[in-house]
Amino acid sequence: MENQNSAKKISIIALIISIIALLLGLWHCYSCPCCHCNKKCEAAPQEQVQPQDNGSAQAEQASAQAEAAPVVADEEPSQPFVNPDGVTKKKAATAPFIDLGLPSGTKWRVINEDGLMTYDEAIEKFGKQVPTHKQFNELYEKCEWKELKDGGYKVIGPNGNHIIFPFTGFINCTGEFRMGNELGDYWTSTKKGEDAYRVAMNAKGIVFQAHPCCYARAIRLIEK
Repeated sequence: MENQNSAKKISIIALIISIIALLLGLWHCYSCPCCHCNKKCEAAPQEQVQPQDNGSAQAEQASAQAEAAPVVADEEPSQPFVNPDGVTKKKAATAPFIDLGLPSGTKWRVINEDGLMTYDEAIEKFGKQVPTHKQFNELYEKCEWKELKDGGYKVIGPNGNHIIFPFTGFINCTGEFRMGNELGDYWTSTKKGEDAYRVAMNAKGIVFQAHPCCYARAIRLIEK
């Protein structure tokens, strides 16, 4: 009986010692700032070293936004158009024709006619003064074409004289104004079936293309 009581006392003492050890362990854990059992002491995220920003990310984002943006102008400019030489369209009726030194002797007016016209309107109003595909092609082949930073082309003839072709946009067959200040679009008098040749020019270059006559385009006159 005495042995049983001694065993019970030893067990109780061992239990008390275990509890004390556990309490001491817990106290040590929560008092130590680097202990893994303390949530407040968990290692903070290391500061990430960012690569030097050379603007490439912003440039890529801006490029993506630019590609997603529309590239046509749906409204006509509110201000009267002034070409790079400073002559308004309303002065076109009295604007001179200039000799560029072309082999054919063709002279070109220094400014567009007022407004945009369909092919039929232009031919009815100006007849043979609307340049042909061949006359425009001579201008293209024999002159130096320099793109202007504000939009348009400066065309320098063999004799050094020059004229300006501004980017004027066009009006499509449903009456919508498009590509203002982005595209120069000019009628020739040369027909191709139901269409007629136009001269289109932008920052990428110049092309001759047959197109529906119901489009309204810029008109630049010539005289022989």
